[in-house]
Amino acid sequence: MTLEDRIAHAKLQFRLFRLPNSRVDRIRREINILRKVGEGSRKLWEQKGMRGPRIPQKYLAIIGPSGSGKSTCIKTYVEEMLEDEALDDEVKPVAHVTLSAEANTKSLGSDILEEYDDAEFNVGIARTLLKRASNAMEMARTDVMVLDEFHHLIRNDKGTDRSWTVTETVKRMLIRGACPLVLVGIETAKPLPVNNPQIAQRAYTPLFIKPLDAKYAADRQEFLDHCHGFDLKLVEHGIFEERSGLLANGIPANMFDVSGGVIGTASNTFEAAAVFALERGARRIEWEDLVEAVDAWAIEMGMTDHNPFRHGPRALRDREKTK
Repeated sequence: MTLEDRIAHAKLQFRLFRLPNSRVDRIRREINILRKVGEGSRKLWEQKGMRGPRIPQKYLAIIGPSGSGKSTCIKTYVEEMLEDEALDDEVKPVAHVTLSAEANTKSLGSDILEEYDDAEFNVGIARTLLKRASNAMEMARTDVMVLDEFHHLIRNDKGTDRSWTVTETVKRMLIRGACPLVLVGIETAKPLPVNNPQIAQRAYTPLFIKPLDAKYAADRQEFLDHCHGFDLKLVEHGIFEERSGLLANGIPANMFDVSGGVIGTASNTFEAAAVFALERGARRIEWEDLVEAVDAWAIEMGMTDHNPFRHGPRALRDREKTK
């Protein structure tokens, strides 16, 4: 295997890493509950001969910074569902829809239809697309729909009116009661449900996915578990032949400094370090690779302005001053 092959293999395998944590467990629990709500609602409607209005639904907002693992948690849930449950090809109990960057009512319909593998997902006017999307949800017996990247509805320009229109469309989806919704986005998504009283009244208690906080023992342990798990995955996925010792020599404390407790930032920095190690022909990640990864990725990408692997970790109070 050439060096290029090894690096390509590593970069592919990184995308397949799935590390269990409390956030995955919490989101799994909430989606399971909402699936039961959606399934129960459909059965009640079917018992009425599918006539008359359905029970109006509510939505769960999952909000947190980029890299906090929101979307990965959803993907992990869907992957596990497909592995564990014997589902017919046409059945999709959980639909994970990623909203387009320039979201409007037409693109909402298109994005939903694309998730259902509709070959003409972008053909038609907004009303037609949304009607077809509603039919697709019914045909697939969808119990929960996830609308990811919900922050794409936030604008700071004239697009605000359009964003409000899409939010109103989401509200109508809830009123019609096809299934509960999960709205996933970064912190800028929070004003949409909060500033629209009608949709705010349709919200379950939101899940705020915050960075891990070194002040709390449970958060520190979760970060240690992530470092340990990442080390194991590097060997399990055939990237390295031996463990890198990512729990040793103060590496977790330094990485916490780099990442600010955001799991995704820590993972991306470890990934960059693994590539540097491969380029050196090393059998594992070593200190010099972590130094290089922070300089070349974390600092260059604006995740931090300090390299603790080069200069030593900052005290917690000093890190907080830079937030």
